[in-house]
Amino acid sequence: MNAILIIVGVSVFVVVAFLLFRTSRWTTVLTAPGNQAEELQNKHAYLHGRGIRSRIREQDGQPVSGFAAGPTSHHAAVSLQVHKDDVQRAKEALVDYTHERHTSHSPLL
Repeated sequence: MNAILIIVGVSVFVVVAFLLFRTSRWTTVLTAPGNQAEELQNKHAYLHGRGIRSRIREQDGQPVSGFAAGPTSHHAAVSLQVHKDDVQRAKEALVDYTHERHTSHSPLL
């Protein structure tokens, strides 16, 4: 009986350690309400197109699928997360994204 409890305890410890290690690899760079999920999806696609590892998550850590991800996303906040090794590149790329977005919609003078 004691051996089973030790095995279960060690297994729980390993699973918790794995989950903590796994989530610590990602850094949240932007957060928005669920009704603005489309803008985060666009930024995620922009980063992905430049080879920067990123993902979209609801505030509770669940992945979001598709644009606006259905009715629940209108109430939950979503975040754009970037792999910790790509944070600086992502910040620079998001500045470029903002610049391109504003200049592409500006009339030529």
